Amino acid sequence: MLVTLLVSLFLGHAALRSSVPDHVTVPLLIEGNRPYVDLTFRRADGSTRMARFVVDSGGGGFILLEKLARDLGVTWGKTSREEGSEFGVATAPPSAFLGDLPLDLTPNRVIVIIGEENVVPKGAPGHAEGMFPGHLLAKYHVVFDYPGAQFTVAKPGVLTPKGDALPMPVSTPSGFPRTEIEIAGQTYGFLIDTGASFTMVSDALLKQWAAAHADWPVQPGAVGAATTLGGQTIATIQLPGGTWGRQHLAPFGMVSQSEGVFEKYMSRMMTAPIVGSLAGNVLKHFRVELDYPNHTLYLQPRSN
Repeated sequence: MLVTLLVSLFLGHAALRSSVPDHVTVPLLIEGNRPYVDLTFRRADGSTRMARFVVDSGGGGFILLEKLARDLGVTWGKTSREEGSEFGVATAPPSAFLGDLPLDLTPNRVIVIIGEENVVPKGAPGHAEGMFPGHLLAKYHVVFDYPGAQFTVAKPGVLTPKGDALPMPVSTPSGFPRTEIEIAGQTYGFLIDTGASFTMVSDALLKQWAAAHADWPVQPGAVGAATTLGGQTIATIQLPGGTWGRQHLAPFGMVSQSEGVFEKYMSRMMTAPIVGSLAGNVLKHFRVELDYPNHTLYLQPRSN
């Protein structure tokens, strides 16, 4: 009888483990060059609640808006203020799922933003109740299939990569992935920043380009799609294109941020220096596969 009971318990636990998927693919919604997915949260009473999150490979914390946190029963400690926002660290992480895949949240990196209604910058398209950040993505092998409108998250070693392989050093503990692109014969380091709608660069470099290439249009402030970025934009430049690995980049724009934002502040959180962040206006043309565990990026261009 005891043997039968033990066998039953073992089989029950084995069935439970096998019911947890090793990867999941869900719809990817693109608004204003930003990727969004729907997460499912399980409350303490067993009921569930869905919420839309922006997926930000350059983001720091797993962010919940206060309203969502209260609805889920998430509590937080003493609040602080930074860059005009009030936030607190959750006392315990919520139970969160992408499809049927439970997300491995880091307890001290779940952040509640107080009093705000959207994590997307004011005036930008789209609405999100939270942010799915870089350090969480870095635990997985992920695919941003922009042309196919699908997002895949897999445990390490599950997926067979597709596309052209490129080195992608990943820093810890930020989980920020680094890549390099070539512009006018020169190679530059960039953060892969899915949460930003428009590619950014140091104003010092933008000024160098403008001085050397009079035919590259420059306008003050944010212009066109760059207005969806938010933050302090100094100028917008239109580049004739570039090269990302073996992939040709069609003409695209960049906006400049104050000198030092990337060269000093952001570079400290990377594996090597960067001059900017490669964002949605470029990424949306590719299937972007980020094999974080193996520090490798795979690219496939949009089929015409």
